[in-house]
Amino acid sequence: MDHVVLYAGDSEATIAFYRGLLGCTIELEDEWRSGTYPVFRIRFTAGHYVNVHPSGTVLTPRAAAAAPGGLDICFRSAWASSEVAERFAGHGVEVEVGPVPRRDALGRPSVSQYVRDPDGNLIEVMTAT
Repeated sequence: MDHVVLYAGDSEATIAFYRGLLGCTIELEDEWRSGTYPVFRIRFTAGHYVNVHPSGTVLTPRAAAAAPGGLDICFRSAWASSEVAERFAGHGVEVEVGPVPRRDALGRPSVSQYVRDPDGNLIEVMTAT
């Protein structure tokens, strides 16, 4: 897979959540702010990112039901489950479900916590412990 598109209802809140809370890198932000590039990108690892269609823009082609809050994304974290919980609490983000036992995409036992980003997207953070 190359990328997924997230539709932002509030681009500034989206940037603050993914950079400030999850520690992601925001790429193409300067180009987006200057109007020279239509999207910005959330980089999770060297080869994994999500393109963001910013609030107030309609880019085509687009999903048939393109709207903020329609994604369910799972991220693996190297942090312990307790560290993830502390980070959420420290940013005032309520854990909706978890920590709960799960299996990752490769079938390994994991622990997940579920929160919502500013647009209501379901964010699962999965840890080994």
